[in-house]
Amino acid sequence: MSDIKNKYGKMLAEKHSLSRLCVGREKLETDDVIGQVLTIEDADLAQDVTIGGELKTFSVYTFKEYPGQFMYGGLKLTQIAPDLLEIADNENKSIADLDIQIMLKSVRTKSNNDFIDVMFL
Repeated sequence: MSDIKNKYGKMLAEKHSLSRLCVGREKLETDDVIGQVLTIEDADLAQDVTIGGELKTFSVYTFKEYPGQFMYGGLKLTQIAPDLLEIADNENKSIADLDIQIMLKSVRTKSNNDFIDVMFL
């Protein structure tokens, strides 16, 4: 999965990447998976990352249907990530073993703002 051949380079990449899920994977765009059934393989939170001078927290996901890729979660997926991590911990299972399927849906509000909603299947 990772193209980093040196074990020390891999250790450093894991420590200094925004998330362990980014290491050795390519970024998947949200627009490419809208309306598709996705099985959550893993999730992580990148907490207190400085972006543009501001501290931000966001999620990172991998999906069974897209091996070798990761996706940054928007607001809704980032809100879901702590609960997902807690459920996996409480059940003493990996996130992949929870077999949770979702579909991302683009929603437009009355004020013409777009956001991505998460539907659980």
